[in-house]
Amino acid sequence: MGKIAWSTAHQEFIISDHYYFWKLEKFIKEELGKEVEEVDNLEKVLEGDYDTLIFNYPEIPFEERDIDIVRKFLAKGGKVGVFGYYKNEDRIADTINTLIQQFGMKHNGDIVTDDVNNDEGDNLMIKADMVDGGEVVLACTSTVEGGKPIVIGKQTSKSNQGKDLIFFAEKEIDGGKLIVGGTCVFWDNYSIDRGDNKKLIAYILG
Repeated sequence: MGKIAWSTAHQEFIISDHYYFWKLEKFIKEELGKEVEEVDNLEKVLEGDYDTLIFNYPEIPFEERDIDIVRKFLAKGGKVGVFGYYKNEDRIADTINTLIQQFGMKHNGDIVTDDVNNDEGDNLMIKADMVDGGEVVLACTSTVEGGKPIVIGKQTSKSNQGKDLIFFAEKEIDGGKLIVGGTCVFWDNYSIDRGDNKKLIAYILG
């Protein structure tokens, strides 16, 4: 059984933060049957028996050595997930793009709203469709480009930049898979039980 490497090397949100992620940790262990470990040095990812590498809101731009490690991990058949936030908050889109644009993907840093299909009347907490079936709830998402869509917007959703409504996408690279999400707010304690979010999480981490 492979393990999940949850990066803290780029000042990401840590999964050991009980207030935000205890439900996700429990879901990973009890329902996915996997282990998750925080990794503060990306070199460790190539040394361990990890099959998944997660960057959840990275705040430090990626350098060439980081990109090389990710490329090698993908070449080993690994899965890499990179998740951001809307409106380029804290320059998150720019930071993520230092990595994913090397693989032909892009986080747009736009703002997506939906005045009709949303949760609790909040037009920034939108309902969106998984391509293979299911409806997820995403808070404060941007759109992404360059891969095969996993989650797409409804006709009532709008991007303030007029972008295509693709919120999560994946790309096969050198035997591995890169998954990019327009938001990281879909698997925290508040969001994880909404809609079919656990189905999306299982697809990313399973």
